[in-house]
Amino acid sequence: MAKQIRNIVLTENEKEALIQRIELTDDLETVDRLRVVWFKVQGLTHKEIAVLLCIGINTVTRHLKRYLKGGLELLCRTDYTGSNPFLTLEQRNQVKIELIMNIYNTAEQVVIFVEKKYGVIYSVSGMQKLLKRLGFTYKKNRLIPSKCNPEDQIRFVKLFNKIRSELGEEDRIYFVDAFHAQHNSEAGMAWSEVGIPHLIPTNTGRKRCNVLGAFCTQTHENIFILTEENINQDKIVELLGKIHENHQTGKIFLVLDNAPYNHAGRVCAIAEFSCLYLVYQPPYSPNLNLIERLWKFTRKKFFKDKYRSTFKEFKEKLGVFFGDLSIYKKELSSLLAENFEIIPSVWQYPIY
Repeated sequence: MAKQIRNIVLTENEKEALIQRIELTDDLETVDRLRVVWFKVQGLTHKEIAVLLCIGINTVTRHLKRYLKGGLELLCRTDYTGSNPFLTLEQRNQVKIELIMNIYNTAEQVVIFVEKKYGVIYSVSGMQKLLKRLGFTYKKNRLIPSKCNPEDQIRFVKLFNKIRSELGEEDRIYFVDAFHAQHNSEAGMAWSEVGIPHLIPTNTGRKRCNVLGAFCTQTHENIFILTEENINQDKIVELLGKIHENHQTGKIFLVLDNAPYNHAGRVCAIAEFSCLYLVYQPPYSPNLNLIERLWKFTRKKFFKDKYRSTFKEFKEKLGVFFGDLSIYKKELSSLLAENFEIIPSVWQYPIY
């Protein structure tokens, strides 16, 4: 909030001039500006004036500053364009660089930085407006693996594009991964009455159903194994068998992460015997396995604001969900497009 003006003292002649100006002015907006000054002379606070005139407290402050700067003439001018920005163009660019290089969780923190650096005081709402004008928005930060190697990721994408460009009609690329679904609800976003959010029941979350999946981004063919057991090389072998059963001809490429069971000798031997080609993504690179996006989609569609009272019901409905993803074909076509995001090679830790 902008700094408030303590009081305004007028002589009797100035008071009479103010009252006369109010009585002779037809424009209601201008009359409200004049009344702001009159109420302040009477000793009212900015908040009380704002309530009386149904305007914001910052608006009250702005009108009073105009009056102190240029009297009634400036206050009543309709072509007044306001003051120049508090920060110069160079200073605003410096603020942009500061916010790009360091993390500020609140607008108030930026207000403090600007005051210390440039001696300029902003209200929190004023700073929020400035940040929007500078091209910033308030959103959740993203977590990335700290040990990923961007060069390895680039090499993987080149390899994938080469494989993709050489595919025959019956060839396929499947993205393979596991998802651990807890028997519990997740809170989503929704419109609700102020102070009365929608209440979503929860479970203990102690039981879970593991999902091992393979998804082809070319055709949206998919295979899912749901189990309460741990995902291990036995489950991977079972999945390889199902994929081989569906594709007796053609080259089938499987993109996997580096979980130990994916490298097991038995898995590699069966893949070779079944003419399945295993393509391992670089370490610490979940961004390169497109099925990860499907798991995120699953959380949104299956878990958000959904409650299943028993684990049996939960598991059955999870099976139904993965059993017919065709109803989401339009959404998944966009979500699972073969566009890979490479994690930046330069990351600077925030400076506090």
